[in-house]
Amino acid sequence: MAAVITDIPSRWAADAHRDQPRHLTVLPPPRQRGARQAVYRRRQAIALVVLFLVAWVALEALAGVLGVSGDPVPASTSPQPSSVEVRPGDTYWTIASRLQPQGDPRPLVDRLVASHGGGGLQAGERLVVPQD
Repeated sequence: MAAVITDIPSRWAADAHRDQPRHLTVLPPPRQRGARQAVYRRRQAIALVVLFLVAWVALEALAGVLGVSGDPVPASTSPQPSSVEVRPGDTYWTIASRLQPQGDPRPLVDRLVASHGGGGLQAGERLVVPQD
């Protein structure tokens, strides 16, 4: 260790340290910076996975509230009733869509119209559903 002796008055010596930075930023060695970046990236990945899972659960809950099912039910497993009651505002199309939620309802609409005689529908009446 070396000592420097100067003849600068103490007033000047007090001002000399003002030019030096007051806060020094100490950077970790490169090894530690890489490890910190790896931890940061792992945390980001975990946060993205958690965010995806939360969004998935929220969408599934919303689909359940709206009555949308993600699992399609084959038409052969849900037998059509022999007749249905017409609800207010029902049309042949809405009835066919309700009876056959998967696929094209047009053939069923044609069969419903033919079995009913093609007239208008009245709320509360029973509509015969023809079988294939």
